[in-house]
Amino acid sequence: MDNVTKIITALGAGIAVAAAIGVIMSWLKLKEGLESEDARNINKGALGLALNGVTLVLIGGLVAFVIAKLTGIVG
Repeated sequence: MDNVTKIITALGAGIAVAAAIGVIMSWLKLKEGLESEDARNINKGALGLALNGVTLVLIGGLVAFVIAKLTGIVG
């Protein structure tokens, strides 16, 4: 069961890293939009920040929940 926990943790970490990179890219897009007063880039940046931020929080909670449930089943 230890291997399953490692796989779930690795998948969660991969998704979390991708979401964190998305947050950084969205922040840069938002900053670019604010500097040039481009409403399209502002909207894209804000939406990207929101979606990637929510993904980052949810995947952390989901991985913790799944690992706790697996530990409860096995242990």
